[in-house]
Amino acid sequence: MAVARESHTATLLISGKVLVAGGQSDASRPLASAELYDRAVGTWLTTASLAVARRGHTATILPDGAVLVVGGDNNSGYLASAERYQPAGPNRSAGWSVTGSLANARTAHVAVLFPNGKVLVAGGSGPGGPFLDSVELYDPNAGWSTTGSMAFHRGAGHSATLLPNGKVLVAGGANGKYPVSSAELYDPTANTWTYTGNMTIGRYAHTATVLTDGTVLVPGGVGQSISCGKACTGYIPTNKVDIYSEATGTFTAAVGLSQPQAYQSTTLLKTGGALQDGGIGTTNICCIVLNTAQIYTPLSLTFSASSLNFGLLQIGQTSPPQTVTVTNVSNHSVKFSSIATSGEFSQTHTCPTTLASGQNCSITVTFTPTVAGTQNSAVTLKDNSPGSPKQTISLTGTGETLSLGFTPGSLNLGSVTVGSSITQSATLTNDGAAAVNITGYSISPADGTFTQTNNCPATLNVQQSCTFQITFTPPDVFTYNATLSVTNSAGAAATLSLSGTGLDGG
Repeated sequence: MAVARESHTATLLISGKVLVAGGQSDASRPLASAELYDRAVGTWLTTASLAVARRGHTATILPDGAVLVVGGDNNSGYLASAERYQPAGPNRSAGWSVTGSLANARTAHVAVLFPNGKVLVAGGSGPGGPFLDSVELYDPNAGWSTTGSMAFHRGAGHSATLLPNGKVLVAGGANGKYPVSSAELYDPTANTWTYTGNMTIGRYAHTATVLTDGTVLVPGGVGQSISCGKACTGYIPTNKVDIYSEATGTFTAAVGLSQPQAYQSTTLLKTGGALQDGGIGTTNICCIVLNTAQIYTPLSLTFSASSLNFGLLQIGQTSPPQTVTVTNVSNHSVKFSSIATSGEFSQTHTCPTTLASGQNCSITVTFTPTVAGTQNSAVTLKDNSPGSPKQTISLTGTGETLSLGFTPGSLNLGSVTVGSSITQSATLTNDGAAAVNITGYSISPADGTFTQTNNCPATLNVQQSCTFQITFTPPDVFTYNATLSVTNSAGAAATLSLSGTGLDGG
Protein backbone atom coordinates (compact mmCIF):
# COMPACT_ATOMS: atom_id res chain seq x y z
CA MET A 1 0.00 0.00 0.00
CA ALA A 2 1.04 3.62 -0.30
CA VAL A 3 0.67 4.07 3.49
CA ALA A 4 1.46 1.65 6.31
CA ARG A 5 -1.59 1.30 8.55
CA GLU A 6 -3.27 -0.73 11.30
CA SER A 7 -6.79 -0.70 12.83
CA HIS A 8 -8.13 0.07 9.36
CA THR A 9 -11.01 -1.52 7.44
CA ALA A 10 -10.95 -3.52 4.21
CA THR A 11 -14.15 -3.89 2.17
CA LEU A 12 -14.81 -5.92 -0.97
CA LEU A 13 -16.64 -3.72 -3.51
CA ILE A 14 -19.15 -4.92 -6.09
CA SER A 15 -16.53 -4.26 -8.78
CA GLY A 16 -14.19 -6.78 -7.17
CA LYS A 17 -11.79 -4.10 -5.95
CA VAL A 18 -10.96 -3.79 -2.24
CA LEU A 19 -11.32 -0.48 -0.39
CA VAL A 20 -8.90 0.07 2.53
CA ALA A 21 -9.78 3.10 4.61
CA GLY A 22 -8.42 4.97 7.62
CA GLY A 23 -6.57 3.32 10.47
CA GLN A 24 -3.44 4.36 12.29
CA SER A 25 0.01 5.02 10.87
CA ASP A 26 3.28 3.58 12.17
CA ALA A 27 3.68 6.90 14.00
CA SER A 28 0.36 6.29 15.85
CA ARG A 29 -1.30 9.01 13.78
CA PRO A 30 -4.97 8.55 12.73
CA LEU A 31 -5.35 8.35 8.95
CA ALA A 32 -7.91 9.78 6.55
CA SER A 33 -6.34 8.27 3.46
CA ALA A 34 -7.93 5.44 1.50
CA GLU A 35 -6.64 3.07 -1.17
CA LEU A 36 -8.08 0.65 -3.71
CA TYR A 37 -6.62 -2.73 -4.57
CA ASP A 38 -7.33 -3.76 -8.15
CA ARG A 39 -6.92 -7.53 -8.34
CA ALA A 40 -7.16 -7.48 -12.15
CA VAL A 41 -3.76 -5.78 -12.39
CA GLY A 42 -2.45 -6.48 -8.88
CA THR A 43 -1.81 -2.87 -7.95
CA TRP A 44 -2.86 -0.33 -5.30
CA LEU A 45 -4.33 3.03 -6.27
CA THR A 46 -4.93 6.04 -4.02
CA THR A 47 -8.58 7.11 -3.89
CA ALA A 48 -10.42 10.01 -2.24
CA SER A 49 -9.71 10.53 1.47
CA LEU A 50 -12.20 10.37 4.32
CA ALA A 51 -13.54 13.69 5.54
CA VAL A 52 -12.34 12.78 9.04
CA ALA A 53 -9.27 10.73 10.00
CA ARG A 54 -10.36 7.72 12.05
CA ARG A 55 -9.31 4.35 13.48
CA GLY A 56 -11.38 1.68 15.21
CA HIS A 57 -14.33 2.40 12.91
CA THR A 58 -16.56 -0.02 10.99
CA ALA A 59 -17.08 -0.23 7.24
CA THR A 60 -20.17 -1.88 5.72
CA ILE A 61 -20.96 -2.27 2.02
CA LEU A 62 -24.55 -1.28 1.22
CA PRO A 63 -26.78 -2.90 -1.42
CA ASP A 64 -26.24 0.01 -3.83
CA GLY A 65 -22.47 -0.54 -3.74
CA ALA A 66 -21.64 2.38 -1.46
CA VAL A 67 -19.59 1.81 1.72
CA LEU A 68 -20.79 3.16 5.07
CA VAL A 69 -18.00 4.10 7.52
CA VAL A 70 -19.11 4.75 11.09
CA GLY A 71 -17.52 6.15 14.24
CA GLY A 72 -14.05 5.33 15.49
CA ASP A 73 -11.69 7.74 17.17
CA ASN A 74 -8.78 10.06 16.42
CA ASN A 75 -6.55 12.45 18.34
CA SER A 76 -9.56 14.73 18.84
CA GLY A 77 -11.53 12.01 20.63
CA TYR A 78 -14.38 9.62 19.92
CA LEU A 79 -16.35 10.17 16.70
CA ALA A 80 -20.08 10.26 16.06
CA SER A 81 -19.74 11.06 12.36
CA ALA A 82 -20.48 8.70 9.50
CA GLU A 83 -19.44 8.84 5.85
CA ARG A 84 -20.42 7.06 2.61
CA TYR A 85 -17.90 6.11 -0.04
CA GLN A 86 -19.32 6.07 -3.55
CA PRO A 87 -17.11 4.17 -6.02
CA ALA A 88 -16.34 5.75 -9.36
CA GLY A 89 -18.98 5.22 -12.05
CA PRO A 90 -19.51 6.04 -15.72
CA ASN A 91 -20.46 9.64 -14.95
CA ARG A 92 -18.97 10.22 -11.49
CA SER A 93 -15.71 10.23 -9.61
CA ALA A 94 -15.12 8.25 -6.45
CA GLY A 95 -15.68 10.24 -3.28
CA TRP A 96 -16.87 10.48 0.31
CA SER A 97 -19.93 12.27 1.64
CA VAL A 98 -21.01 12.87 5.24
CA THR A 99 -24.20 10.96 6.06
CA GLY A 100 -25.42 12.23 9.40
CA SER A 101 -24.16 11.53 12.90
CA LEU A 102 -24.69 8.94 15.58
CA ALA A 103 -26.48 9.95 18.75
CA ASN A 104 -23.49 8.50 20.67
CA ALA A 105 -19.89 8.85 19.58
CA ARG A 106 -18.31 5.41 19.72
CA THR A 107 -15.36 3.24 18.77
CA ALA A 108 -14.75 -0.53 18.93
CA HIS A 109 -18.45 -1.09 18.16
CA VAL A 110 -19.96 -3.66 15.77
CA ALA A 111 -22.02 -3.12 12.63
CA VAL A 112 -24.37 -5.55 10.87
CA LEU A 113 -26.03 -5.15 7.46
CA PHE A 114 -29.63 -6.32 7.10
CA PRO A 115 -30.95 -7.60 3.75
CA ASN A 116 -33.13 -4.47 3.44
CA GLY A 117 -30.01 -2.27 3.44
CA LYS A 118 -30.28 -0.98 7.01
CA VAL A 119 -27.22 -1.18 9.29
CA LEU A 120 -27.29 -1.93 13.01
CA VAL A 121 -24.52 -0.35 15.15
CA ALA A 122 -24.18 -1.70 18.70
CA GLY A 123 -22.05 -1.12 21.78
CA GLY A 124 -18.48 0.11 21.84
CA SER A 125 -16.74 2.74 23.95
CA GLY A 126 -17.75 6.40 24.17
CA PRO A 127 -16.34 9.71 25.41
CA GLY A 128 -15.12 9.65 28.99
CA GLY A 129 -14.60 5.90 28.87
CA PRO A 130 -18.15 4.55 29.34
CA PHE A 131 -18.82 1.13 27.90
CA LEU A 132 -21.97 1.40 25.84
CA ASP A 133 -25.19 -0.58 25.73
CA SER A 134 -26.79 1.82 23.25
CA VAL A 135 -27.76 0.76 19.73
CA GLU A 136 -28.49 2.79 16.60
CA LEU A 137 -29.90 1.97 13.19
CA TYR A 138 -28.90 3.51 9.86
CA ASP A 139 -31.48 3.66 7.07
CA PRO A 140 -29.99 4.78 3.72
CA ASN A 141 -33.29 6.55 2.97
CA ALA A 142 -33.99 8.09 6.38
CA GLY A 143 -30.68 8.44 8.21
CA TRP A 144 -29.97 7.52 11.84
CA SER A 145 -32.35 6.49 14.62
CA THR A 146 -31.91 4.94 18.05
CA THR A 147 -33.34 1.55 19.02
CA GLY A 148 -33.81 -0.10 22.37
CA SER A 149 -30.60 -0.63 24.31
CA MET A 150 -28.94 -3.95 25.01
CA ALA A 151 -29.25 -5.36 28.51
CA PHE A 152 -25.44 -5.45 28.92
CA HIS A 153 -22.65 -2.94 28.34
CA ARG A 154 -20.26 -4.18 25.65
CA GLY A 155 -17.29 -1.88 25.32
CA ALA A 156 -15.13 -3.77 22.84
CA GLY A 157 -14.47 -7.17 21.32
CA HIS A 158 -18.08 -8.35 21.17
CA SER A 159 -19.39 -10.19 18.13
CA ALA A 160 -22.51 -9.48 16.08
CA THR A 161 -23.83 -12.16 13.72
CA LEU A 162 -26.78 -12.06 11.32
CA LEU A 163 -28.66 -15.34 11.72
CA PRO A 164 -30.53 -17.13 8.91
CA ASN A 165 -33.88 -16.05 10.44
CA GLY A 166 -32.93 -12.36 10.13
CA LYS A 167 -32.18 -11.75 13.82
CA VAL A 168 -28.79 -10.56 15.09
CA LEU A 169 -26.87 -12.42 17.80
CA VAL A 170 -24.60 -10.17 19.89
CA ALA A 171 -22.32 -12.14 22.22
CA GLY A 172 -19.59 -11.44 24.74
CA GLY A 173 -17.39 -8.37 24.72
CA ALA A 174 -15.52 -6.49 27.43
CA ASN A 175 -17.04 -4.43 30.22
CA GLY A 176 -13.89 -2.73 31.42
CA LYS A 177 -11.26 -5.46 31.69
CA TYR A 178 -13.89 -8.13 32.41
CA PRO A 179 -15.05 -10.56 29.69
CA VAL A 180 -18.82 -10.78 29.29
CA SER A 181 -20.49 -14.19 28.88
CA SER A 182 -24.04 -13.05 28.07
CA ALA A 183 -25.66 -12.95 24.63
CA GLU A 184 -28.67 -11.11 23.22
CA LEU A 185 -30.87 -11.33 20.13
CA TYR A 186 -32.10 -8.29 18.18
CA ASP A 187 -35.33 -8.77 16.27
CA PRO A 188 -35.53 -6.10 13.53
CA THR A 189 -39.23 -6.75 12.93
CA ALA A 190 -40.21 -6.11 16.54
CA ASN A 191 -37.28 -3.72 17.16
CA THR A 192 -36.56 -5.51 20.45
CA TRP A 193 -33.65 -7.11 22.30
CA THR A 194 -34.05 -10.47 24.05
CA TYR A 195 -31.61 -12.19 26.40
CA THR A 196 -30.65 -15.59 25.00
CA GLY A 197 -28.44 -17.27 27.58
CA ASN A 198 -24.77 -17.25 28.46
CA MET A 199 -21.73 -18.67 26.77
CA THR A 200 -19.87 -21.29 28.82
CA ILE A 201 -17.13 -18.69 29.38
CA GLY A 202 -16.97 -14.89 29.26
CA ARG A 203 -14.91 -13.75 26.28
CA TYR A 204 -14.02 -10.86 24.01
CA ALA A 205 -11.90 -10.53 20.83
CA HIS A 206 -13.45 -13.80 19.63
CA THR A 207 -15.27 -14.56 16.38
CA ALA A 208 -18.81 -15.81 15.69
CA THR A 209 -19.53 -17.60 12.42
CA VAL A 210 -22.80 -19.07 11.13
CA LEU A 211 -22.19 -22.67 10.05
CA THR A 212 -24.05 -24.38 7.23
CA ASP A 213 -26.52 -25.97 9.66
CA GLY A 214 -27.54 -22.56 11.07
CA THR A 215 -25.69 -22.90 14.37
CA VAL A 216 -23.04 -20.34 15.35
CA LEU A 217 -19.41 -21.26 16.06
CA VAL A 218 -17.86 -19.07 18.80
CA PRO A 219 -14.16 -19.96 19.26
CA GLY A 220 -11.36 -18.53 21.35
CA GLY A 221 -11.10 -14.91 22.41
CA VAL A 222 -9.74 -13.42 25.61
CA GLY A 223 -11.43 -15.16 28.51
CA GLN A 224 -9.01 -17.24 30.56
CA SER A 225 -8.47 -15.62 33.95
CA ILE A 226 -5.02 -15.54 35.56
CA SER A 227 -3.75 -14.23 38.85
CA CYS A 228 -1.19 -11.49 38.32
CA GLY A 229 -0.47 -10.60 41.91
CA LYS A 230 -2.22 -9.41 45.03
CA ALA A 231 -5.77 -8.19 44.33
CA CYS A 232 -5.10 -8.50 40.61
CA THR A 233 -6.82 -10.62 37.98
CA GLY A 234 -5.94 -10.50 34.32
CA TYR A 235 -7.27 -12.29 31.24
CA ILE A 236 -5.49 -14.11 28.43
CA PRO A 237 -6.59 -16.00 25.28
CA THR A 238 -8.63 -19.18 25.74
CA ASN A 239 -9.06 -22.32 23.65
CA LYS A 240 -12.70 -22.80 24.72
CA VAL A 241 -15.29 -23.10 21.93
CA ASP A 242 -19.08 -22.72 22.11
CA ILE A 243 -21.81 -23.64 19.63
CA TYR A 244 -24.97 -21.52 19.74
CA SER A 245 -28.33 -22.95 18.67
CA GLU A 246 -31.03 -20.36 18.07
CA ALA A 247 -33.62 -23.17 18.17
CA THR A 248 -32.86 -23.82 21.85
CA GLY A 249 -31.38 -20.42 22.74
CA THR A 250 -28.37 -22.09 24.36
CA PHE A 251 -24.61 -22.29 24.05
CA THR A 252 -22.98 -25.73 24.24
CA ALA A 253 -19.28 -26.40 24.75
CA ALA A 254 -17.62 -27.94 21.70
CA VAL A 255 -14.18 -29.45 21.14
CA GLY A 256 -11.58 -26.86 22.12
CA LEU A 257 -9.02 -25.24 19.84
CA SER A 258 -5.65 -26.99 19.75
CA GLN A 259 -4.18 -23.79 21.21
CA PRO A 260 -5.63 -20.58 22.70
CA GLN A 261 -6.43 -17.88 20.12
CA ALA A 262 -7.78 -14.34 20.36
CA TYR A 263 -8.10 -11.52 17.81
CA GLN A 264 -8.00 -14.24 15.15
CA SER A 265 -9.99 -14.41 11.93
CA THR A 266 -12.52 -17.14 11.11
CA THR A 267 -13.53 -18.02 7.55
CA LEU A 268 -16.34 -20.41 6.61
CA LEU A 269 -15.11 -22.99 4.08
CA LYS A 270 -17.08 -24.65 1.29
CA THR A 271 -16.62 -27.98 3.10
CA GLY A 272 -18.74 -26.67 5.98
CA GLY A 273 -15.71 -26.31 8.24
CA ALA A 274 -14.19 -23.08 9.51
CA LEU A 275 -10.60 -21.87 9.21
CA GLN A 276 -9.09 -20.18 12.29
CA ASP A 277 -5.86 -18.31 11.65
CA GLY A 278 -3.54 -15.77 13.23
CA GLY A 279 -4.32 -13.65 16.25
CA ILE A 280 -2.52 -13.91 19.56
CA GLY A 281 -1.89 -16.94 21.76
CA THR A 282 -0.09 -17.71 24.98
CA THR A 283 3.03 -19.43 26.22
CA ASN A 284 3.81 -20.19 29.84
CA ILE A 285 5.23 -16.70 30.27
CA CYS A 286 3.58 -14.30 27.83
CA CYS A 287 1.30 -13.67 24.89
CA ILE A 288 2.62 -14.24 21.36
CA VAL A 289 1.52 -13.30 17.86
CA LEU A 290 0.50 -16.45 15.95
CA ASN A 291 1.27 -17.58 12.43
CA THR A 292 -0.61 -20.84 12.92
CA ALA A 293 -4.00 -21.95 11.57
CA GLN A 294 -6.44 -24.73 12.38
CA ILE A 295 -9.69 -26.02 10.90
CA TYR A 296 -12.89 -26.74 12.82
CA THR A 297 -14.97 -29.61 11.44
CA PRO A 298 -18.59 -29.53 12.65
CA LEU A 299 -20.31 -32.76 13.65
CA SER A 300 -23.83 -33.63 12.61
CA LEU A 301 -24.00 -36.96 14.43
CA THR A 302 -23.05 -38.00 17.94
CA PHE A 303 -22.84 -41.55 19.29
CA SER A 304 -23.64 -42.97 22.72
CA ALA A 305 -20.40 -44.96 22.37
CA SER A 306 -17.47 -44.38 20.02
CA SER A 307 -16.16 -47.96 20.33
CA LEU A 308 -17.43 -51.46 21.17
CA ASN A 309 -15.34 -54.28 22.68
CA PHE A 310 -16.76 -57.80 22.48
CA GLY A 311 -13.96 -59.42 24.51
CA LEU A 312 -13.16 -63.15 24.22
CA LEU A 313 -15.55 -65.34 22.25
CA GLN A 314 -15.37 -68.96 21.13
CA ILE A 315 -14.91 -69.45 17.41
CA GLY A 316 -18.25 -70.06 15.70
CA GLN A 317 -20.30 -68.49 18.46
CA THR A 318 -22.21 -65.19 18.07
CA SER A 319 -21.86 -62.59 20.79
CA PRO A 320 -24.68 -60.91 22.65
CA PRO A 321 -25.65 -57.76 20.71
CA GLN A 322 -24.35 -54.33 21.66
CA THR A 323 -26.25 -51.17 20.67
CA VAL A 324 -25.15 -47.59 19.94
CA THR A 325 -27.58 -44.67 19.78
CA VAL A 326 -26.98 -42.17 16.97
CA THR A 327 -28.33 -38.62 17.45
CA ASN A 328 -28.56 -35.83 14.88
CA VAL A 329 -27.32 -32.79 16.84
CA SER A 330 -27.29 -30.43 13.85
CA ASN A 331 -30.06 -28.08 12.70
CA HIS A 332 -30.49 -29.85 9.37
CA SER A 333 -31.60 -33.31 8.29
CA VAL A 334 -28.94 -35.95 7.69
CA LYS A 335 -29.36 -38.27 4.70
CA PHE A 336 -27.51 -41.57 5.01
CA SER A 337 -25.91 -43.01 1.89
CA SER A 338 -24.61 -46.13 3.67
CA ILE A 339 -24.16 -47.80 7.07
CA ALA A 340 -21.86 -50.82 6.96
CA THR A 341 -19.42 -53.05 8.85
CA SER A 342 -16.67 -55.38 7.66
CA GLY A 343 -14.91 -58.54 8.76
CA GLU A 344 -16.45 -60.75 11.42
CA PHE A 345 -18.85 -58.09 12.71
CA SER A 346 -22.39 -57.54 11.48
CA GLN A 347 -24.94 -54.80 12.15
CA THR A 348 -28.60 -54.00 11.93
CA HIS A 349 -30.03 -50.52 12.44
CA THR A 350 -33.21 -48.52 12.83
CA CYS A 351 -31.87 -45.45 11.04
CA PRO A 352 -34.15 -44.05 8.33
CA THR A 353 -32.77 -42.76 5.06
CA THR A 354 -33.27 -39.22 6.42
CA LEU A 355 -32.67 -38.51 10.12
CA ALA A 356 -34.32 -35.22 11.08
CA SER A 357 -32.73 -32.66 13.37
CA GLY A 358 -32.88 -33.80 17.00
CA GLN A 359 -33.93 -37.36 16.16
CA ASN A 360 -31.99 -40.53 16.98
CA CYS A 361 -31.74 -44.11 15.79
CA SER A 362 -29.84 -47.20 16.91
CA ILE A 363 -27.19 -49.50 15.44
CA THR A 364 -26.91 -53.04 16.85
CA VAL A 365 -23.68 -54.98 16.33
CA THR A 366 -22.73 -58.64 16.87
CA PHE A 367 -19.39 -60.47 16.62
CA THR A 368 -18.98 -63.99 15.16
CA PRO A 369 -15.29 -65.00 15.08
CA THR A 370 -14.19 -67.61 12.58
CA VAL A 371 -10.49 -67.65 13.51
CA ALA A 372 -8.49 -67.26 16.70
CA GLY A 373 -7.00 -63.88 17.54
CA THR A 374 -8.04 -60.25 17.87
CA GLN A 375 -10.21 -58.79 15.11
CA ASN A 376 -10.64 -55.04 14.50
CA SER A 377 -13.24 -53.33 12.34
CA ALA A 378 -15.67 -50.40 12.38
CA VAL A 379 -19.21 -49.37 11.66
CA THR A 380 -18.87 -46.74 8.94
CA LEU A 381 -21.63 -44.19 8.40
CA LYS A 382 -21.65 -42.02 5.27
CA ASP A 383 -24.05 -39.10 4.92
CA ASN A 384 -24.52 -35.67 3.36
CA SER A 385 -23.17 -33.67 6.31
CA PRO A 386 -20.91 -30.94 4.90
CA GLY A 387 -18.42 -31.06 7.73
CA SER A 388 -18.38 -34.76 8.62
CA PRO A 389 -19.64 -36.91 5.73
CA LYS A 390 -17.97 -40.04 7.16
CA GLN A 391 -17.92 -41.17 10.79
CA THR A 392 -17.00 -44.48 12.42
CA ILE A 393 -17.60 -46.58 15.53
CA SER A 394 -14.54 -48.76 16.20
CA LEU A 395 -15.07 -52.48 16.89
CA THR A 396 -12.81 -55.11 18.45
CA GLY A 397 -13.16 -58.70 19.63
CA THR A 398 -10.99 -61.79 20.08
CA GLY A 399 -11.76 -65.29 18.82
CA GLU A 400 -10.62 -68.25 20.92
CA THR A 401 -10.80 -71.98 20.37
CA LEU A 402 -12.49 -72.71 23.71
CA SER A 403 -15.24 -70.97 25.54
CA LEU A 404 -13.99 -72.34 28.87
CA GLY A 405 -10.60 -71.22 30.15
CA PHE A 406 -8.55 -71.28 33.33
CA THR A 407 -6.93 -68.29 35.02
CA PRO A 408 -4.03 -68.71 35.49
CA GLY A 409 -3.37 -71.11 32.62
CA SER A 410 -1.08 -73.30 34.77
CA LEU A 411 -0.23 -73.83 38.44
CA ASN A 412 3.22 -74.47 39.94
CA LEU A 413 2.63 -75.40 43.56
CA GLY A 414 6.33 -75.11 44.37
CA SER A 415 8.43 -77.30 46.69
CA VAL A 416 6.67 -79.22 49.45
CA THR A 417 8.08 -81.57 52.09
CA VAL A 418 7.15 -85.19 51.44
CA GLY A 419 4.05 -86.05 53.43
CA SER A 420 2.89 -82.42 53.62
CA SER A 421 0.41 -80.58 51.40
CA ILE A 422 -0.15 -77.18 49.80
CA THR A 423 -3.28 -75.81 48.13
CA GLN A 424 -3.65 -73.18 45.41
CA SER A 425 -6.68 -72.04 43.41
CA ALA A 426 -7.53 -71.44 39.75
CA THR A 427 -10.63 -69.88 38.21
CA LEU A 428 -12.63 -71.42 35.38
CA THR A 429 -14.61 -68.86 33.31
CA ASN A 430 -17.15 -69.19 30.53
CA ASP A 431 -16.10 -66.57 27.94
CA GLY A 432 -18.48 -67.90 25.34
CA ALA A 433 -21.77 -66.58 24.06
CA ALA A 434 -23.89 -69.39 25.50
CA ALA A 435 -24.18 -71.43 28.68
CA VAL A 436 -21.90 -74.50 28.95
CA ASN A 437 -22.79 -77.77 30.65
CA ILE A 438 -19.90 -79.27 32.65
CA THR A 439 -19.85 -83.06 32.17
CA GLY A 440 -16.83 -84.19 34.18
CA TYR A 441 -13.51 -83.54 35.94
CA SER A 442 -10.32 -85.62 35.89
CA ILE A 443 -6.64 -85.35 36.85
CA SER A 444 -4.11 -87.32 34.87
CA PRO A 445 -2.20 -89.23 36.17
CA ALA A 446 -4.80 -90.10 38.78
CA ASP A 447 -2.38 -91.21 41.50
CA GLY A 448 -3.51 -88.85 44.25
CA THR A 449 -0.47 -86.59 44.09
CA PHE A 450 -2.76 -83.79 42.87
CA THR A 451 -6.40 -83.61 43.95
CA GLN A 452 -9.13 -81.03 43.42
CA THR A 453 -12.33 -79.69 44.86
CA ASN A 454 -14.52 -77.07 43.19
CA ASN A 455 -17.70 -75.06 43.54
CA CYS A 456 -18.70 -75.29 39.87
CA PRO A 457 -22.41 -75.68 39.04
CA ALA A 458 -23.62 -78.19 36.49
CA THR A 459 -24.16 -75.33 34.03
CA LEU A 460 -21.78 -72.39 33.76
CA ASN A 461 -23.57 -69.36 32.31
CA VAL A 462 -22.01 -66.66 30.07
CA GLN A 463 -19.23 -64.81 31.94
CA GLN A 464 -19.86 -66.96 35.03
CA SER A 465 -16.84 -68.32 36.92
CA CYS A 466 -16.16 -71.03 39.47
CA THR A 467 -13.09 -71.90 41.56
CA PHE A 468 -10.92 -75.04 41.72
CA GLN A 469 -8.84 -75.76 44.83
CA ILE A 470 -5.79 -77.84 43.80
CA THR A 471 -3.92 -79.71 46.55
CA PHE A 472 -0.40 -81.08 46.03
CA THR A 473 0.77 -83.94 48.35
CA PRO A 474 4.13 -85.30 47.12
CA PRO A 475 4.73 -88.96 48.04
CA ASP A 476 8.46 -88.86 47.31
CA VAL A 477 11.41 -86.62 46.50
CA PHE A 478 10.57 -85.96 42.87
CA THR A 479 9.16 -83.36 40.46
CA TYR A 480 5.58 -84.16 39.50
CA ASN A 481 3.47 -83.00 36.57
CA ALA A 482 -0.22 -83.55 35.88
CA THR A 483 -3.18 -82.12 33.94
CA LEU A 484 -6.63 -81.22 35.20
CA SER A 485 -9.29 -81.65 32.47
CA VAL A 486 -12.85 -80.36 32.54
CA THR A 487 -15.07 -81.95 29.92
CA ASN A 488 -18.04 -79.89 28.72
CA SER A 489 -20.71 -79.36 26.11
CA ALA A 490 -18.79 -76.60 24.28
CA GLY A 491 -16.27 -78.94 22.66
CA ALA A 492 -12.71 -79.78 23.69
CA ALA A 493 -11.90 -80.10 27.36
CA ALA A 494 -10.59 -77.11 29.30
CA THR A 495 -7.19 -78.02 30.77
CA LEU A 496 -4.93 -76.75 33.58
CA SER A 497 -1.26 -77.78 33.77
CA LEU A 498 -0.07 -78.71 37.30
CA SER A 499 3.45 -79.09 38.67
CA GLY A 500 5.23 -79.36 42.02
CA THR A 501 8.34 -80.80 43.68
CA GLY A 502 8.69 -83.06 46.72
CA LEU A 503 11.42 -82.26 49.29
CA ASP A 504 13.22 -84.58 51.68
CA GLY A 505 11.88 -83.89 55.10
CA GLY A 506 14.99 -85.32 56.86
